[in-house]
Amino acid sequence: MRVLKETPYPERFDKSALEQIVESIPSFGDDPSNPEWNPTPVKEVDLTSEGYGVVYVKDESVNPTGTHKDRAAWEIVALYRDFAKAALLRRETEVRVPRVSLITAGNAGRALAVALERYGLPPVKLLVDEDRLRAHAAELMQLRADVYVTNLDERELAPSSILELTHNAWGLDLTSLMAFEPQVMFYDWHVHEAFNEAPREIYVPYGSGRLMENYLTWQSRTLRNFSQGKKDPRLQADPAHVAEISIFGAVPGILGSLAEKLEASFMPFTILRITDREAMKAFGATGKDTGIYEVGETNIARGYELMRKHVTTEPSASAGLALYMQRWDEGKRPEGKVLIINTGKGI
Repeated sequence: MRVLKETPYPERFDKSALEQIVESIPSFGDDPSNPEWNPTPVKEVDLTSEGYGVVYVKDESVNPTGTHKDRAAWEIVALYRDFAKAALLRRETEVRVPRVSLITAGNAGRALAVALERYGLPPVKLLVDEDRLRAHAAELMQLRADVYVTNLDERELAPSSILELTHNAWGLDLTSLMAFEPQVMFYDWHVHEAFNEAPREIYVPYGSGRLMENYLTWQSRTLRNFSQGKKDPRLQADPAHVAEISIFGAVPGILGSLAEKLEASFMPFTILRITDREAMKAFGATGKDTGIYEVGETNIARGYELMRKHVTTEPSASAGLALYMQRWDEGKRPEGKVLIINTGKGI
């Protein structure tokens, strides 16, 4: 490991700094009339001339730094707000503030660095793969962040080793974090926006910030709420229909893929295992075809070429469309509305 950049920052906040955090960071509930996040657009894309029918693309590239990762970055900002509130409730006059470490291919790190800087919060500590650094070094150096470089493909990573590599012994590793339920909170508004489109199938890049895990978790919660006579106020669609949506997670079939940001080195920790997904299908909480599917490089390239005619994207972000096209070519035609998630393009 080598240090590319470190940013001096005070380890402790006094009462006035805590009060400033609470006052500057807004709080939101689940009221759709006052959303935590403004819905991103859904575009009808006619691919009949290409032989693939009509799909609907949810475009996350309109977010502040150009990707869906801005949503997750906001949730980390909210964690700091809640941390400051709790410290003030305990009448603490000075507290040590945790720093956050993160493995990133660029987009998540940029989104988090920008969000934390906006509210004067501690700079994020980014762990970047040596091979990816060459393409993104200039952009990373401009971020208000600590940047550390290693060869991710050669390491067996644990949360403790990520913290050690990023000089963050007292902090949190966001890559593996489970305590704050990232599979629930990172994309909860996004997921409800997608459910409200009432699709039969949703295609997402798998491994991109725990997006698919959020879909599956909220499908399960929607079914449980329905059985108890409850409904999330953000949900406008029929809960019974939500449980029937198949969620397709797209991953590249080879190392060194065009869709490099979906490779295993950037998602070393599993939240929902294959047994979890199969259990959800067995109990009717998700669609019958829900799963993670490998996509061939030819399809990844073709999907990217088609997607970028309509939205700002990159190969990893358009992997969902590539999987949809691959299934179509295999004769697996959709039975209803198809929603493709374009996760955008950042660094």
